Amino acid sequence: MPPQPQRQKAAPSSTRRSSGEPSASPMALRPADFHVTVDVVLLSLRNDLPHIGVVQRSRPEAYIDQHQLQRRTNPHLPRRVERVERHPQHHWALPGGHVGHTLLGDAYGTGTTADSSLAQAALRVLHRETNLSLSEEDLHQVGAFGDADRDPRSGRTISVAFVAIVGDDRDLTLHPNDQVGHVSRVQFRPVVDVLARPNRLEFDHEDIVLKAIALVRNLVTTTPLATKFCREEFTLGELRRVYEALFHESLDSAAAAEQPGHADKVRQYLNTLEQLGARHTPDFERTVTELAMMMPSSPSSPDFVADNYVAEVKGFASRSTAPVVDIARQVELMSRLVRQSSRTRVPRPPRLIKPLDPTNFARRIQKLNILTSVEGGSRPTFDRYGKPAALFRLSPDREPAPFLLRLDGLGKSDHSD
Repeated sequence: MPPQPQRQKAAPSSTRRSSGEPSASPMALRPADFHVTVDVVLLSLRNDLPHIGVVQRSRPEAYIDQHQLQRRTNPHLPRRVERVERHPQHHWALPGGHVGHTLLGDAYGTGTTADSSLAQAALRVLHRETNLSLSEEDLHQVGAFGDADRDPRSGRTISVAFVAIVGDDRDLTLHPNDQVGHVSRVQFRPVVDVLARPNRLEFDHEDIVLKAIALVRNLVTTTPLATKFCREEFTLGELRRVYEALFHESLDSAAAAEQPGHADKVRQYLNTLEQLGARHTPDFERTVTELAMMMPSSPSSPDFVADNYVAEVKGFASRSTAPVVDIARQVELMSRLVRQSSRTRVPRPPRLIKPLDPTNFARRIQKLNILTSVEGGSRPTFDRYGKPAALFRLSPDREPAPFLLRLDGLGKSDHSD
């Protein structure tokens, strides 16, 4: 929620008006500030890890619940949201803002046009703070959050929260619209990382995230929402992995996210990625560039470098001029690149999944009659490994009625792909 501007208080009336006298001005009778806002939980699945879209606003202070940890065991304990100095690495918030209304004008950055609905307000706020464009069909309402102690600023704030699934092909930008200026960072981060200390979400956004996850868990067992996490065409193994990632115990609560082997494993992986990024040297970049300029821009170009640099090399090649035939030089550059990339190979991400039996899952999901097979289509079950498997897509002729996919009895103690 953006900072709330200060309003002048109306001077108190010294005498009571009779019913026959003209009414007081609207400002004189204006009630205490009552704010209606929207917050959006952006949920994505990346490297088998549920990620969430969070922002960090440019103001120097953050509003953090000092009773947040105690409330995990005693939810009836009142919040104690206080304004504290913002930590540049550990204080995050959900994208959100005020619902636009003509009476507000542009006092809260809503623009002068009123939002036609709460969903439209959420879409506008989302685009303003993240440059991400969604549709109303992407939004699912989580609920309303309006406890009196959720925001220590003036008045009362009621927030209506939504959750949206964002695929891998749509990512948040690293900076907001410059015309807004109150958001300094926008990122997708693993959910277990955001929920675990020392990271903290502002206001009651931790409660909103956990309610959103609970809603998504319900929707993927009663509607085809799970397919939103996949590409348009997917294998049953890829679809199964959505359920395995969403129902892992690390997402049960914020306390569960901090259990040994959950957040610490994810953070170790993230730290390794950061260290690899710092190892990029000018020599390595020059080698990639020169070799890419010599390679043809055909899709069949060999993947001669570590997986994390294949796309980069091919990107250079697609913008290069005609290749220069110099086999000896290519071999020399390839050898150099292999030596350099061996020190910067991306590690495998941690696997926080709830193992499900592949055969029984496939049998149950196909009984729902919501999928249709892609004739002649197949690919490895998972990227870079696994046997080729048949491709499916969501059936356009499926019944609109809700179903129930029972996951009980699908557990598998020894999981392998």
